[in-house]
Amino acid sequence: MVSSLICLLSFLSVGRHTQAQTSRAIRPDDIFRTTVFRADSVCYRIPALLCCPDSSLLVIAERRESWRDKSHTDVVVKRSQDQGKTWGDEMNLTVSANGGGYAFMDPCPILDPLTGKIFLFCTRWHRLDPDVTKNRAFMLVSEDFGKTWSKPFDISDSLLAPGTYMSGFGPGHGICIPEGPNKGRLVLITRQSDGTVPAGRTLYSDDHGETWSCGNPAVFGESQIAHLGGGRLYLNIRRGASRSYSFSEDGGITWSDPVLDEALPTLENGWKGCQASVLGTDNGLLFFCGPKGVPSTSTHDNRSGLTLFRSSSGTLYWNRRQELYPLASGYSDMALLPDGRLAILFEAGPEEGFIRGSGPRPPGWLRQDLLILPVEISDEGYWFE
Repeated sequence: MVSSLICLLSFLSVGRHTQAQTSRAIRPDDIFRTTVFRADSVCYRIPALLCCPDSSLLVIAERRESWRDKSHTDVVVKRSQDQGKTWGDEMNLTVSANGGGYAFMDPCPILDPLTGKIFLFCTRWHRLDPDVTKNRAFMLVSEDFGKTWSKPFDISDSLLAPGTYMSGFGPGHGICIPEGPNKGRLVLITRQSDGTVPAGRTLYSDDHGETWSCGNPAVFGESQIAHLGGGRLYLNIRRGASRSYSFSEDGGITWSDPVLDEALPTLENGWKGCQASVLGTDNGLLFFCGPKGVPSTSTHDNRSGLTLFRSSSGTLYWNRRQELYPLASGYSDMALLPDGRLAILFEAGPEEGFIRGSGPRPPGWLRQDLLILPVEISDEGYWFE
């Protein structure tokens, strides 16, 4: 009788999700951290992260010959077979289609868990030609969990909505809808424009990547999709300095009117906002990760303080938050490991804010760091101490 009462009280205390009642708090020392890419003579930006069915991790990024957008840029990948402890050699995936005159940007991978195929999308910008209507959409495919890749091939003519040009993918990763009426659908977000009104459009496939279709126009901005359960999708959107969200009830074809999320960080006084990442879990949790921001200065921007937010049971109420890295923090991506641990790949720097201006930058001014949080992070009864 007494033991049954103790078990009941323990269950109820966890159900209230209060920090004082968790049976084990997560400590900062529980977080594994490593650097995957480090700026030196080249700069690595715009991270994407993917966990494969064989438990290998793929880290994908832009390799820029300059820190500037649209400089000579290729898409590169590193692969880890031991959950991020060690990494294989860097593979340049777009060098065969570049020749130095292009910037392959915004890598966005998506995994089909049934076939094991990985589809990697990116946009090719002309490095010197300002005519954005010449942008092209490219795709690469891997059938062995990122060990080898096809050559990049131009899919613009079959991909874009009529009369539009490609402005970018994601960035981050796409998803496969795990349940509901559109179970198995591959979904990612694109940024397209007809030259006057830019729009976000879902790119989706119902035949394991054999063909792709575009959804209806949605709010424009760097975005990521997460599933909320029952086939319902959530879209988190960078809109200037603030963040908004939208829902889809039909597998990403149409989206509700955007709603401003005042609980998430607003980055002003410098860069107008920053890309951020979202991730849904099978047990109804929703994660958001991005910089909280600091006042910018004449030498450093306002992207700083990588912070993780968690919403329980699809409520979209961010009842948990924790700063994970106090210094310069930029774009990010997340993946859930098979054992429930949360992996976060993000742009990091050694100062409070990234260096501004057009002058030279010292080695290591920007890195791609990987954090792996313990399995308790995926249980809504646990949080940081």
